[in-house]
Amino acid sequence: MMASTRSALEIAHDAHDDLGGAQIVLSKIESLMHAVLTEKTMNAHVRNLVDIAWNLACEAANTTDRAYGEIGRALDALAPQNAQSENVARESEVKP
Repeated sequence: MMASTRSALEIAHDAHDDLGGAQIVLSKIESLMHAVLTEKTMNAHVRNLVDIAWNLACEAANTTDRAYGEIGRALDALAPQNAQSENVARESEVKP
């Protein structure tokens, strides 16, 4: 059995994609917690716990957003910057 050899850049791109997935999930959890906080019949203890969860979700979502952007920019900076790669990118775009 042969193991495929992946470059560090390929691994980094995959990790960036995974981080993007986590970013989406955290955003959904943040929205869910916010929606739960609008419930008027919730007792105070539960409301405090949900508020803590919402704040943690917000903090994690913000951290993930920031990291996703920083890593994306770093990966873009590593991409080859020559006329040929730009032409290939342009030619591969989906046209309406």
